[in-house]
Amino acid sequence: MLASLTGTFVDAGGVIIASILGSLIGKKMNDKYKGILLAILGFIAFGVGFESLAVYMPKSKYAILFIVALVLGTALGTHWDLEDRINGLTAGKSAGLGKSITTEVILSTLGALPIVGCIMAATSHDFTFLFVNASLDFVMVTILAAADGMGMMICAPIIFIYQFVIILVATFARGALSDPFITEIAILGGFMVAASGLSLLQLKDLKAANMMPALLIPIIFFAAKALLHF
Repeated sequence: MLASLTGTFVDAGGVIIASILGSLIGKKMNDKYKGILLAILGFIAFGVGFESLAVYMPKSKYAILFIVALVLGTALGTHWDLEDRINGLTAGKSAGLGKSITTEVILSTLGALPIVGCIMAATSHDFTFLFVNASLDFVMVTILAAADGMGMMICAPIIFIYQFVIILVATFARGALSDPFITEIAILGGFMVAASGLSLLQLKDLKAANMMPALLIPIIFFAAKALLHF
């Protein structure tokens, strides 16, 4: 089991190093360049989200599931006020730190790359996908930390726990991570990543963190489907 976590340790460790490196770079960078970096990352995030939607929406066998998930999940997230709660946890830090943490966590966890990478790590000790994901995380966290400081280090334990849980499930209950399930998660992730990109671009604050409960809907749906055999 410990060997399966090699890619996860690399990813989480890279996030910590990138947070320190980015923070040091940011101290020597004026606000003009920080704004440009965040805008570029927002544009990239929007593109990544759009690409995920373009690839996975045609593969979905449940056309209405992501709609129901987004509507119900966002309503729950808004009721629970998740976005403001996350921002509250970073009070006293950079004004944009909460949004940067949300963006990085969504980018790093909700695509097919980290999910499939965790499955490959658990079943065959192939860490190729997780190493690629770790490289992307390193670049993104360096940029975000340059703008918002060392607080980006908070992402490391979140990413570690997420990947640990996926690897644990893939090790002992591989059937739970079916291709249709990954497809639905990737679609929701695409919407959330695109929403984070728009927020970083300051075009429209869609409060991506409030959308995160939407992930519960496909989990409940596929669990019920497996139990009730419908």
